Amino acid sequence: MQADSNNKLTTGRILVIDDDRMSRRCLIAFLERASYQVVESSGVDHTLGMLKSGSEKLESFDCIVTDYRMPEKDGLWMLTWLQNNAPEMAAIMVTAEGEKELVMASLRQGACDFLDKPIEAKALLSAVQKACANTSRARELQRAASDVLAVGREQLRMVGGAIPNCGLAVDLSYHPSHEAGGDYLGVFPLGDDRFLVLATDVSGHDLRAAYLSSYFQGFVRGMIEAQTPIEEVLKRFNQYLLSDSNQNGAAQGGGDSATSVAVCALMIHRGSGIARSLCCGFPLPVYSDGNRNLEVMGDVWSSPLGWFPDAVEEPVEIPISGTGRFYLWTDGLEDLAVQLGVNPLSCAFALMQARRQGCSPLWMKQAQDDILFACIHIAPPVPGQPIFYPVYQARNSGAEAARIDELQDRWSRSLKTALPGLNDERFYDVILCLREVTINALKHGCGGLQDQFATLLIECEPVRNILRIVISDPGPGHSFDCAAHRKQAEEDMVCEHRGLILLEALATKITTSRRGAQVELEFDLNPAPLAAIVA
Repeated sequence: MQADSNNKLTTGRILVIDDDRMSRRCLIAFLERASYQVVESSGVDHTLGMLKSGSEKLESFDCIVTDYRMPEKDGLWMLTWLQNNAPEMAAIMVTAEGEKELVMASLRQGACDFLDKPIEAKALLSAVQKACANTSRARELQRAASDVLAVGREQLRMVGGAIPNCGLAVDLSYHPSHEAGGDYLGVFPLGDDRFLVLATDVSGHDLRAAYLSSYFQGFVRGMIEAQTPIEEVLKRFNQYLLSDSNQNGAAQGGGDSATSVAVCALMIHRGSGIARSLCCGFPLPVYSDGNRNLEVMGDVWSSPLGWFPDAVEEPVEIPISGTGRFYLWTDGLEDLAVQLGVNPLSCAFALMQARRQGCSPLWMKQAQDDILFACIHIAPPVPGQPIFYPVYQARNSGAEAARIDELQDRWSRSLKTALPGLNDERFYDVILCLREVTINALKHGCGGLQDQFATLLIECEPVRNILRIVISDPGPGHSFDCAAHRKQAEEDMVCEHRGLILLEALATKITTSRRGAQVELEFDLNPAPLAAIVA
């Protein structure tokens, strides 16, 4: 309901288009008797002229009632024009007897309803009421979509803006697949060479999710400034979600839309060389010490905030070094990695490289969720300093030797995702060597046993284009003389250990330790480019 200039309550403003004056007056009478404000037009051209001159504005109307059969431009032409210029405007088509074949055409062109002549007042008012409601609903959705787009643009600006120049280097890659959402990353300097890195992923992709993400960041900032431990901060916000936010939503009939927040709180203390990680429904962070060791911080998935009262568990603590780095990503990246059949680290590396080149990999078009990835350097890297970044990590039991073809397929997919510019010849060199050292580790080092495990780490150093493979097993190694074995293998060519010749022929460099229980291979990828294939 709205008030006109005489303070008379009206139920809407209707534009009636009909070239027949008597028919037009009949429609107007029915509508005005029901308290509608009516503007009349003698045809489509007359209507367009009013709109062009500014004497009337299309957005001031709640519904359009148009006759079909008119000279020059007919009702279907008008409906097509509305679809192109004001698709939120509901329209009613008036047809004469024998024109019912036009009904389907009218509906395809966006008519909300149609009426047969002669018009009955009851049918007209029922159709107009429904049409006005449809217009109102469409305009609300249009405004909401506009608001969501505005929030999304602000989020793009803010993500990254929450990383101060505080001595902690962060490589951030953010790829929203929706107009608005709740993925966010912030860094909080705590003094005394201590930092809090907070990554969040709010369920949903609407204004509510965007609002809750911003509210959570402000909530954390305020409590951190009050020197509240992060564990207590998360517990209090979890209680807020359980007792206030979600219950209020349920009370308003939105019980199915209860919001949860996945969080990773990473507390870094460079002075003491200790880092603590606290995850609530967030993918576990990965730590690389920069010296061929990779560690997942934790081994148990916990629930997001807003699910259960005891969602916040004890943090995981590990020692760190100045050359170390942390890798964080939201579950959108893990879901995409599963979809592609690759290791999440492969996607993370490709995104980091693509961001540095100002592009995006083609496979990102398959993402169904927002993706946020961050590489946190404990100490800012020296410009030009070679850094090996992980592209694949796995822990396989000895019993998986029988699944070597499946393992090889996953290596292949992951390497092609991380290094799309790697030429086929060098790619197959790497795969052959990977297969050889993995079979050796699983069959001999692990004895083919289910409870014995070998670890595989593949890293890439993009400055010099070097790929490094490190595989380690729990076995005792071997005692044979490598030089003598190599000579015998070259003479006999049937030696059971002739795999060593394959490795030496294909890899740029081989290093062994622990009597061969750990093998390290390096491959020079030049001149193959590491540039990502982009959209």
